[in-house]
Amino acid sequence: MRDADEIKSPSAATKSGSSAPVVVRHPFLAMLVASGGFVIVLDSFAAAVAFPHIVQSFPGTPRTTLAWLSTGYSIALSALLLVAGKLADRYGMRRVYLIGMAGFMAGAIASALSPTPALLIGSRVLQGSAGALMVSTSIALALLGYPSERRGAAMGAIGILGSLASLAGPVLAGNIIDIGGSWRWVFLVSVPIGVVVLAVGTRVLPRGAATNGEPVVIDLIGVVEIVVASGLLTLGLLQSGTWGWGDPRTLATLAISVASGMAFVVRCRRVGAPLLRFALFRRTSFLVATVSQLGSQLAIYAFFFWAPLFLTNVWGWSASLIGWVAAIPLVVACSSLPIGRFADRHGYRGLLVVGGIVGAASSLWEIVLLGESPSFWRLLPALLLFGTAIGLVGITSNAGALAGVEPADLAEANSVFQTSRRQVQTLGIAVVIGLLGDRSADSIDRFRLVWIVTGVCFVLSSVAAVRYPRHETRPA
Repeated sequence: MRDADEIKSPSAATKSGSSAPVVVRHPFLAMLVASGGFVIVLDSFAAAVAFPHIVQSFPGTPRTTLAWLSTGYSIALSALLLVAGKLADRYGMRRVYLIGMAGFMAGAIASALSPTPALLIGSRVLQGSAGALMVSTSIALALLGYPSERRGAAMGAIGILGSLASLAGPVLAGNIIDIGGSWRWVFLVSVPIGVVVLAVGTRVLPRGAATNGEPVVIDLIGVVEIVVASGLLTLGLLQSGTWGWGDPRTLATLAISVASGMAFVVRCRRVGAPLLRFALFRRTSFLVATVSQLGSQLAIYAFFFWAPLFLTNVWGWSASLIGWVAAIPLVVACSSLPIGRFADRHGYRGLLVVGGIVGAASSLWEIVLLGESPSFWRLLPALLLFGTAIGLVGITSNAGALAGVEPADLAEANSVFQTSRRQVQTLGIAVVIGLLGDRSADSIDRFRLVWIVTGVCFVLSSVAAVRYPRHETRPA
């Protein structure tokens, strides 16, 4: 993919409402800078590896409370994702993206320096909010300098960068903790990346990516409803192991969450500018792929949270070793990228169904063969199966959801899909902590409960995928 001195993007000009096309100088460099948003991927995996060590640093704070480091981060990111897209349309993608990167860096520095759990959680919520600004704009900015016939190659390069970020996250975190002696250094990994992005981004990212100045209509009541629904559902799941499922506090928390979620649905159907347009779900392929990924993504993200806890507290492994182990399924998933071409030709349903089955097999392996005695070679088959499942359902579910969606609805559909994925990742963390509870010594029996739940989630994902239309084979 050879850089060009200057490329004019007519598609961006159309969006901006201006007759002059957007001029992108050095589009390849602009793509690299915009792909700095993948620092969010790196940060998420790194934070999961660091979590057991954060828990050890605050022995007087319940683990269910410290879990809000990740759940609060994810809730803020997912709840503000659709809002961030509207802000980018109004004020310009470059401005929103760079503000997001600056906010993410500020949150990272604050996280590293936070002396108390409350400040640490607040810093992570700030990072999640800033991350929403980057997620909503990074891909569009990265592709803006390329004509349609070259965007496939650009997407391939972006995919490679995202894969590298996911691989680097756990490995860097583990080695930083062992070498630096503290989890605090982990949060500073994003700072150098952010400095480069801010310094170069103001020069190479395109300016003309804003709309014609019409006021932004944001349904603030809808934002509150979805945040309350997500937050209370997460709270109920996190505390279920401590309070008990039959406790009035658990039941009340979950009931209010459901009521708030239903109020959000009703409001989206009635207001003129809803956060979520339910007409998208009338397309069977989008509905089924989105529902199917609810189970698979919960199980996938739960792994990257329970694995560091299990390998640290039960097997006693070092952070650096855990980082390398967590990277194994990601390597396997990256090696399965050519599966996308197969799906384009033969459809997504079979891959989604098989992916869920393979994921369930990995959970079954863990349930039957993993015990208190450490054994890398006993764990390895489960990692390989799990990585294969990620490769089958990760990319496929996203592409399958967008298959057949009208081009005009593509950006909105992808935002809705990514929002649902982030919400489910939050629930994955909550389920793990809820099942493990606040115990000083984690037991193998508690982790087996986690593996049973993740296995069931993979099976449900496969069952849902059976309903995917056979004729949907290629994204719009």
